[in-house]
Amino acid sequence: MRFENSNYYNITDSKMVTLSIGDFYFLDSFCIAEIKEGVHIGTEECQEIIIALVDYYGEDLKIGFISNRINSFSIDLSQWVKFNIDYDFIIAIAIVCYNDLNFNIATIEKEQSTCSTKRCYTLNQAIEWITNLKEFKNMSPEC
Repeated sequence: MRFENSNYYNITDSKMVTLSIGDFYFLDSFCIAEIKEGVHIGTEECQEIIIALVDYYGEDLKIGFISNRINSFSIDLSQWVKFNIDYDFIIAIAIVCYNDLNFNIATIEKEQSTCSTKRCYTLNQAIEWITNLKEFKNMSPEC
């Protein structure tokens, strides 16, 4: 399910930003990514994501990241891990899997991740998990 079709879309403040690789929804403490079909995420794509996140949240951001896998795409896992280590602003990642193949891929990503990572079967499950993390409950309103 796309974020725009979810119950959360109408009850939360979000800003949609369309990048060359997909749509990103920025909420108070987390981002939802919906990558386009067939995209490969490598170094340049990670940089594009970073620029958009910093533009919206500022340089001192600490956020959750939800990958809503409504389409098939590929990712350079070593680049994604490096991105997380170098920039260290993602507190937790939720990966929404709509089929067994995506769940298996998400399992590999979870094993390589440097932060808390949860595989979810629905977007609602991912949003509930991210919003209930103690890290976000202790943050000041400016974050």
